[in-house]
Amino acid sequence: MVAVKTPGKPLTVAWCGDSRAYLMERGIAVRLTEDHNKRRVYPPTATYPYGGNRNHITSCLGSDRTDEDVHHRYGHPAIETATREITGPCRLLLASDGVYEPLLDARHCLFTECDGGDLMPTVRALVNLAVDTAVKTSRALDPNQVYADNATALLADLAP
Repeated sequence: MVAVKTPGKPLTVAWCGDSRAYLMERGIAVRLTEDHNKRRVYPPTATYPYGGNRNHITSCLGSDRTDEDVHHRYGHPAIETATREITGPCRLLLASDGVYEPLLDARHCLFTECDGGDLMPTVRALVNLAVDTAVKTSRALDPNQVYADNATALLADLAP
């Protein structure tokens, strides 16, 4: 994922895969990206409440599939972009699925978890909470198969 902030210009993010960008402003976390995985291709329905496999990636860096190939097969481009005006001070969170999935599954509020004072301690606490939550959840399912995904995050303060 790439995020670009040029003074006087809107924030633009480009992504590929299932990492996400969230803009933290006015008490909420606004998701800027859409996942490139089977859950997006096959969303949850009444018949299939979990939808497609969120761990099956439909587009990633290093793939030999062209944009047209990915769009034809999965209905989305290989790389996407989103642009958003920044009207006041805010925070940008870039996070791998190992961070956002366990936290959102456990109903944590991303805005609240990212609302600390200093960036480094806040993002470290966020990643540690994600890993601890994933381990606790997997241990509850099977104590012999403890699991946590790669948990990577970047948190940045932005201003208009």
